[in-house]
Amino acid sequence: MKENIKLYAKISGKAFLKWLFVLVSGITITFILFLIILLTNASGAGGGHGNAYAFVVNLAVQDFFGFLLFVGAPVFIFLYFAIANKVGIQTIIYEIWTNKAVQFVEPAIKKIAEKITNKQNWMTTVSDQAMLRAKLLDENRNDKSNSSLNRRVLGYVFKKIKLDDINFRDENLTLADILTLKLKNFISETTKPSFSLFWILVGIQILLLILSIIFS
Repeated sequence: MKENIKLYAKISGKAFLKWLFVLVSGITITFILFLIILLTNASGAGGGHGNAYAFVVNLAVQDFFGFLLFVGAPVFIFLYFAIANKVGIQTIIYEIWTNKAVQFVEPAIKKIAEKITNKQNWMTTVSDQAMLRAKLLDENRNDKSNSSLNRRVLGYVFKKIKLDDINFRDENLTLADILTLKLKNFISETTKPSFSLFWILVGIQILLLILSIIFS
């Protein structure tokens, strides 16, 4: 048990560090580029303390690429946050597979499946893959007895796994076994998390800065 806790902590820590790297780096880069555009175009704000509206309008007219960097800063931060979440959860799933720690998640997925199938006439309320996916996500979200890490993993898996090949008319359907198998297959096929989306987004911002310098 103690070794399992250590392994779980190791997996969580590695995922958190990657998540933090992407998010902090992205916010820092975005903020620096935001300041560069602000300072190099400060004259466009007019006299006195300046006018924010005049600054933005002049920036759009005189330096369109700088305008995209400046106004798009919140969008870039949101994208970095989304990429950080993707890298974090993919790291967890990849580490679970490489460290043979699938047993951490199996009991949780069986518990959720049993909650659904133990309800009377459950097949009448879960008659297709869309309804099943919604039920799984809802049960997972509301299962406070499960760890937040497991809920994140299962939430991601439930959104990604294929469910349209399940025969909902089969009276002998064992949903827990089917979902556990699908979980194992999905985790085993997970590739090592890539930072490619992060570097692409950084490249777009740097390109916008270069174009801003050239054409302003």
